[in-house]
Amino acid sequence: MTANIQSGEQKSWAETPPSTPPVRHVIGEFVENQTWLDKLANPIQQWLLGFFGQPGQPNRKLKDMLNGTWLGHSVHPVLTDIPIGAWSGTMLLDLVSLKDESDGMANGADLSLVLGLLGATGSAVTGLTDWSDLDGTDRRVGLMHGLLNGSITVMYVVSLILRRTGQRRAGIAVSSAGYLASLFSAYLGGEMVFAKGIGVNHVAFEGGSDDFVAVMNAQELVEGKLTRVDVAGIPAVVLKKGKSIYAIGATCSHLGGPLDEGTIQDGVVQCPWHGSCFRMQDGSVVNGPAVYAQPAFDVRVRDGKIELRRLEHA
Repeated sequence: MTANIQSGEQKSWAETPPSTPPVRHVIGEFVENQTWLDKLANPIQQWLLGFFGQPGQPNRKLKDMLNGTWLGHSVHPVLTDIPIGAWSGTMLLDLVSLKDESDGMANGADLSLVLGLLGATGSAVTGLTDWSDLDGTDRRVGLMHGLLNGSITVMYVVSLILRRTGQRRAGIAVSSAGYLASLFSAYLGGEMVFAKGIGVNHVAFEGGSDDFVAVMNAQELVEGKLTRVDVAGIPAVVLKKGKSIYAIGATCSHLGGPLDEGTIQDGVVQCPWHGSCFRMQDGSVVNGPAVYAQPAFDVRVRDGKIELRRLEHA
């Protein structure tokens, strides 16, 4: 069936009234606009960055460990599953214990609560470490996420104390409120990852040509100088060292910093934004906060042109 539309009733896209903003935008914009968070974030972040120091300093190794450089994956999301899963178990066991007044169920609920507290501690430490590199609205949302999680952890500590001092129903009420709050905090965590791209590999979706692509004249490449080129739409940074030429992705996998604007020493390039270091030879991570390696390229010189092709295993 074809609808008949009178010419006088037709509306342009410009005349169509705007739809209601999605809930995600409303919540995200609300948190992002909380400028008072900056007053709290500034001293905390400066202290953390001062404590961890610069690449090569002793405490920087601790930061790399907490970021997950050694694992090749951020540690924080691994640990967050522990409190969420454990406290979900607490909630379920509490409901059962209230119905049949089983000591076994009650003890199980308390045990899973303690397990959640242990996981929350690890999540807080690793999350705070990741957060120390953020700025702008990302930093605000991350701080709100952290403040909520800290408050929720305190609520579960209070719940445990109430349970152990014979005030079990009050303890269950407090932990139930904490569990509901954790759902909103988890939502903010998802906002950080899926909407803002925090903690993801910023070069994961870069493709690259299966064939060699000419990027520049060989004679124009200056010894020891980081040079940015375009490889069929993929930015790469090229370095000439003696008779060898190396090339890796120019976009830092951590938060998208321009590696070609960084510094180079002993074949290792350092991102100018947060200090992540990568080997030019193969793109591997030397130190964090990056946890994902850079794309690496095959290099050849042909007819006076430098040609690059992304390595299949990179």
